[in-house]
Amino acid sequence: MRPKKLKSEIEPYLKKADRLWIAVALVKDSALDFIQTNIKKECIQYYLVGIDLPTPISVLRKLQKKQSKGVYECAIYKSDFNFHPKVYLIKSGEEYTAFVGSSNLTDGGFENNIEFNYKITNQEDCLYILKWFNSLFNDSYPLTDENINEYEKQFESVKEIEEQLKRKRKSIKLNKPKSINNTLENIDFSDRYFKKEHHLAFRKDLWYSDSEDAIGEREVGKNKCIELHNNIFPLFKNYGIQILQPNPMSDHLISMIRQIDPTKPRAINAMWLSYGKGEREIKEYQKIVGPDQKAKQTFIHHARLQIRIDFENIGIWFLFAKENEGGLFDREFFKTKMREREYRETFFNMVKSLPNDYFIAVGGEKKFFTEFNSAEELHTFCKKDNIQEYFIIGKDYNITDVEMSEANLPTETLNVFKLLFPFYEIMRHKI
Repeated sequence: MRPKKLKSEIEPYLKKADRLWIAVALVKDSALDFIQTNIKKECIQYYLVGIDLPTPISVLRKLQKKQSKGVYECAIYKSDFNFHPKVYLIKSGEEYTAFVGSSNLTDGGFENNIEFNYKITNQEDCLYILKWFNSLFNDSYPLTDENINEYEKQFESVKEIEEQLKRKRKSIKLNKPKSINNTLENIDFSDRYFKKEHHLAFRKDLWYSDSEDAIGEREVGKNKCIELHNNIFPLFKNYGIQILQPNPMSDHLISMIRQIDPTKPRAINAMWLSYGKGEREIKEYQKIVGPDQKAKQTFIHHARLQIRIDFENIGIWFLFAKENEGGLFDREFFKTKMREREYRETFFNMVKSLPNDYFIAVGGEKKFFTEFNSAEELHTFCKKDNIQEYFIIGKDYNITDVEMSEANLPTETLNVFKLLFPFYEIMRHKI
């Protein structure tokens, strides 16, 4: 398993830990506090910390203060080479689990940075890690006043060097090959509904940018989506889909064009216009879950139909939400109904009646409906559902498809919404 964010992956293991070994190049106060908050008081801990990176003096003092032989032991590792590991070994009962990768014991390493870590459950491998840790620990320097004071004399210069290197790294200007936009260069956008500038707003080098230029480019796409909404929404009744409503929060009619939290940027690699449960329904769900869960029951946490534009494609989909406990009511309803043979057969017959270019994506895996030969095969595939991934039924279009022209896209959106609406009706939870 490759954890996306070490903080969320390691937390449940920390809560069960009887022993904990950590060997890292850098430790920050807040991340150390996170460890202490999430372990049992009786958990036995061992820390091996490097000083090649500027671990704050406050951290070393905190570790020193808690030292207790055989219960909470800490040491500094120093040699002629950089000490650079990121190893977390946890013992719960007789079972070991290790997380090894790129994450230091910092907020950046645990949550904010782009990191890669690997969870190890093979007991032989874990025991090898423990042997490695003990060999280095036995060759380390004790966390004494004398050693901390000696480090403190050099700390400010070490910190300044690191800050200078960081500033230099950030000032490096990199250029991507001019061919990056070749996929769009050869397309005639004159009769396309979404023009070249709308797609360019989602090129990869802007995904995490919150500059005014990046936001401005996305704003152009947002205005085009608002134009589409104004064209198609008044016609929903003509297509029998009038119960579908836009996000009741008018500011969120279109997906976000700027980072919600710039300190934790997320890829803004697409934009969508969605329709689903109305304001009255959403408020009823908020009553069910209570005030403490109210924030997790908004329009985006429920099933919806949407049109989505990214750098190269346009998709028209039915979907369940992801993340933040997204789609829990809808997912649980669908999962429960799929246990009924009659419902499975009905669902299978519905999907088999869709055109051949329609697909289903579950748990990050995508298949076309032509690949399923029975309701049971489809049911098995649907069991792969993962709350961290969208559950999608729909169709993707190339920019050059005739349906994506200025004249045809609004009508195509309405037609596909009408085609997918029965799925919205039988798969979603209802109050």
